[in-house]
Amino acid sequence: MKLAWIEDLLTLVDAGTFSRAAVLRNVTQPAFSRRIQLLEAWLDVELIDRRSQPMRLSAIAERHIPEFRALLHDLSQLRARMQTETHGTARIVLVTQHSLTMTQLPALLKLIAQHPASQLEFNVRSENRDECVTLFMRKQADLLLCMEEHDELLLDWMPDAGRMCLGTETFIPVSARTADNAPMHYPKQGTTLKLLAYPPDSFLGRIMHKHGVGALLTRQHVEVVHESVFLAGIKEMVMAGLGMAWLPEGLVQRELESGSLIVVRNGLKHVKLDLGLYRGAHATYPAAIDRLWSLLHTRPA
Repeated sequence: MKLAWIEDLLTLVDAGTFSRAAVLRNVTQPAFSRRIQLLEAWLDVELIDRRSQPMRLSAIAERHIPEFRALLHDLSQLRARMQTETHGTARIVLVTQHSLTMTQLPALLKLIAQHPASQLEFNVRSENRDECVTLFMRKQADLLLCMEEHDELLLDWMPDAGRMCLGTETFIPVSARTADNAPMHYPKQGTTLKLLAYPPDSFLGRIMHKHGVGALLTRQHVEVVHESVFLAGIKEMVMAGLGMAWLPEGLVQRELESGSLIVVRNGLKHVKLDLGLYRGAHATYPAAIDRLWSLLHTRPA
């Protein structure tokens, strides 16, 4: 079996027709069809229901397409790791929260890349916090970068992991600004506050309810107009004047300086979380992780 045959099948699934898929794979349609047939022959399974118009996958192919995608991803990553290892470079899998890929990760990767002896490359996976922890504990990532409460560290129930604190992430309540330099949305008795929030079953949803939203609900009528785990989207909606939200200070610093956003005071708390970087005993390149750990320990404060 050739890796290209799996790529052909997934291209066909995404394109929807043999003709469009052949164009995307830069081959003629007859040649593309033969390659699909070769994969079917290798598997001894019919993948395409050719009696159907328009084209349709067979029932068994439909069930296993996610596994084909996962297999292609894993094989591609294996190839990349082996190629980088051949050239003396370790490829580290790092999993982190969506928000940290915007606020913290770029500066961290830039710092590492500037160190001449690091010889590290990163495959970054961005997920919700709970999914990040799951991937790390399943040994599908070498490093975990996440937010956590100072008195509820993941280390308490991952004793075999190593942890380094990389600083803090502070969430502040912000709103668009009115013409007279006041918040467009803020707590006020007798009014309804429009809030852009995080899903209650998410990590940030739980944290914000514990430290900010919960207390707000006891003294103010609140309408949650939108929920999302994607901070960039919430930020855009705050800037459009659709409500207030708690957002990372680093994510809105330029908007605060330019005046397009304003901090909402009115007794609302700032929520500070630790940034924890975890390493597992299962790392693919332990010597490379040791170099990274040493580099970060000696970084400027």
